[in-house]
Amino acid sequence: MIGELDQRASLQAKVLTPDGGGGYAESWQTFASVWVSVSPVGGSDTFGPDALESRVRHRLALRRRGDLAAGQRVLVGARSFKVHALLDEGPRAETVTLLCEELP
Repeated sequence: MIGELDQRASLQAKVLTPDGGGGYAESWQTFASVWVSVSPVGGSDTFGPDALESRVRHRLALRRRGDLAAGQRVLVGARSFKVHALLDEGPRAETVTLLCEELP
């Protein structure tokens, strides 16, 4: 499995910075650069009154780490993925799988 991690990726976490007016400005900060494999899982289209929204889901596999969480973001080249869930088989597993949705 480790040999299949063939794409370079950046792991990002959301950072909230006070804006001085009682609110917060949201930004993303890269906290690691890793190798991943990207596999499409499926997709769906949602039709609205004035729009078509497509969603594509992927599995991203990477070496197991302790600093991953749902809500983070993964950048692979020009593509961006939102992490919805982690599938972690425990401390003896070499890899962890992220269930993600590709962002437009």
